[in-house]
Amino acid sequence: MVGSLRSFERSDRDAVVELSRIAIARPELQVGNPVWTTGDELEGEIADWDPPPEETLLVVEDNGAVVGLGGFELPHGFRHAELFGPLVAAEVRGHRLGTQLLETSIEQARGSGADSLLGSVGTRNAAGRILLERAGFRARGRPQATFRLTPGEHRPLEQAPEGFAIRLATSSDLPVAIRLYRECFPDGRFSDDVWKENIANDTVYAGELEGQVVAVLSIDPRDRWIYHVGVTESERKRGVGGVLLSRALEDYWERHPDHTLGLDVTVDNVPAVRLYRRQGFAPWLVLQTYELPLQ
Repeated sequence: MVGSLRSFERSDRDAVVELSRIAIARPELQVGNPVWTTGDELEGEIADWDPPPEETLLVVEDNGAVVGLGGFELPHGFRHAELFGPLVAAEVRGHRLGTQLLETSIEQARGSGADSLLGSVGTRNAAGRILLERAGFRARGRPQATFRLTPGEHRPLEQAPEGFAIRLATSSDLPVAIRLYRECFPDGRFSDDVWKENIANDTVYAGELEGQVVAVLSIDPRDRWIYHVGVTESERKRGVGGVLLSRALEDYWERHPDHTLGLDVTVDNVPAVRLYRRQGFAPWLVLQTYELPLQ
């Protein structure tokens, strides 16, 4: 048999990042996790995993070289686990290593107590889609476009609606932040406790119009991702979301000047895509989410 399965070790970092880079660069190989292009991105994302990556990530080793990656993350405060890979190097494909990685990932995620396992593959990754579907995964929602932005490519918006102000959210904003989240993202999976924790960690921004919070977003420095740019329905089409995003990015980069940030948006959400492109975001991946019930 080609390759042997073992737990991830920190010394695997460079080989794992290379597998991720190759998958990102080739549409027929793209998966939603991982999206690491540097060792720093990997270290930043896995630094505070609980359980740690050594317990949830898997690699395939063949003749001393890491040639495959799989596994999952169980984010704190969530009932679902997130699938990583499976990724397999070109020289060892055809030996069912991807299937082995996926089956072991599912077994371990089920043992973690998660209710379901979420994975995603590029819309041109037919082999990945078939692999997930054969394991019982089913498509969830519409395809998502992933965009990325570096600090140097940001095009800030200068003019804000009259009476509009942006600030970091505080604990007193928790009820309205949760209400806006549920209004704007009815299928979202962030729990109230996660919002509470994010606000305490200064990762949630609030947009106020005449003293009332009408928009929120969150930027997580651990995975360098922008979550939930949400504006209450009555204030949409006034530029509130764009200004909130622009000012939040400027504040974030004062604290994290070298971070490249990503975000996801449904591919047919034309207003949101225009908003992101206007500020310099560049398209990167198009992914379809799949879900497997575990309980």
